Amino acid sequence: MRSIARKTALTGAMIIGSSLLLPPSTASAGVPGPEGCPPDIWYKVVRLSTGYEAIGSTAGKRNGSSTTSRLTYELSTTSAKSTSWKAELGGSASWGLATVEAKLGREVTESTDKGEKVTNWMDVPGKKWGYTTPKIERMTFAVEKWQDTAACGARFLGNAGKLYAITAYPFFSECVASSACSPKP
Repeated sequence: MRSIARKTALTGAMIIGSSLLLPPSTASAGVPGPEGCPPDIWYKVVRLSTGYEAIGSTAGKRNGSSTTSRLTYELSTTSAKSTSWKAELGGSASWGLATVEAKLGREVTESTDKGEKVTNWMDVPGKKWGYTTPKIERMTFAVEKWQDTAACGARFLGNAGKLYAITAYPFFSECVASSACSPKP
């Protein structure tokens, strides 16, 4: 009698347990319920390119000694540069700059002035020339506008704009050679 009761209880537990493994109906699987995502708007920053622009003349010196020497250059900038914003879907230059800084943790310089003194030093081997050029590093960023969908996906709405940012100032290009050379990058 006990073994029949155990078999009946075990069979009942297996039936109840197996019903928990059934997949949800297809009607409820494809339609988001009240737990769906709200249509929030968010922004993503994408780096498009990096380049360098001269802000002063190239200077060079020859190390006349037979040992390595530190050559120091003090130069004046000959042009002014600025960070700029090209709006596509909106936003101001200050908003674009703040968005790039916040999303990438990268500081952006708003502008540089003409006539500023900048100093660079280089260790140049004996009997070699050392050349340097003051530059800025400019990166171009797209600030993309996205929206969450009700099905918890993401939909691209377009570019809010592009930021042409000064990301390093001053930046010095250098070269060392036996004769004249052009600093890179």
